[in-house]
Amino acid sequence: MNSLLTTLGDVSSKILMGAGADDDDDDGGAEALLERVANSVLAEDRRSALSELRDVVAERVAAQIAVGSIGYPTLLTVLRDESEDLDMVRSALEVLVATLGGGPGSGAGGGGGGGEQNLEGEHEGSPAEQSRRGSAVPQTASVNAEMFTRELGSVSLLLRTLEEEDFYVRYHTLQTLNALVPTSAARLQESIMTHPVGMGRLVDMLLEREVIRNEALLLLTGLSRVSEEAQKILVFEGTLERLFNIAREEGAAEGGVVVQDCLELLCNLLRESAPNQ
Repeated sequence: MNSLLTTLGDVSSKILMGAGADDDDDDGGAEALLERVANSVLAEDRRSALSELRDVVAERVAAQIAVGSIGYPTLLTVLRDESEDLDMVRSALEVLVATLGGGPGSGAGGGGGGGEQNLEGEHEGSPAEQSRRGSAVPQTASVNAEMFTRELGSVSLLLRTLEEEDFYVRYHTLQTLNALVPTSAARLQESIMTHPVGMGRLVDMLLEREVIRNEALLLLTGLSRVSEEAQKILVFEGTLERLFNIAREEGAAEGGVVVQDCLELLCNLLRESAPNQ
């Protein structure tokens, strides 16, 4: 834990002492906004503060560091206690996406619109897309992912949030889980596998609308690389049949990147696994 805090401090120092831009050390009021989210009596004030925070972390690395340092308990409380206020839940999830995977200008904000998406339904610049391209995950996002997964019950709460039928809530929840894969896959998988219906709930997302389905596909592909036990559970949950169905819907041999993702997940499930074969 001490090494993690040291790394976080190093990241902060680089931001504060780095490029010399006037606002490099300005978190845009992120700490004050977190205070409003946590302590304001009026729901409208908490909602407004979350909306402002979402926009700030989408543009300022210092704000992402501030939220990663002190803000995750507040955001998780919103997901747990304000679950019926979809505007607040969406904004809280968008803040998480920005701090875990987006640098300045990544498009994590946008009033619940999900930011810019590529044709495969992925968020441009997201950890999942960076992983596909072999790009390095930004250090701030990597440190924040470690901090988030150390919050007790954080992954279980995200899995519970997937029960909500709202499109953007599901989409941003899957984005958040995907953002944890590049640096915290083992801890993420452990949390999912200890949840009574964790892996099954993620497999069910393969039946959803294309954008959500594609996020779930990337997530399951990442998780399937971690352990043979996860591979067995995914096959037990009916993943193989759903992958074949998706591949057919996307044009099979003539399909694009989604079919490639299906094939990659299939290979992960079958490679060196006699029971799955």
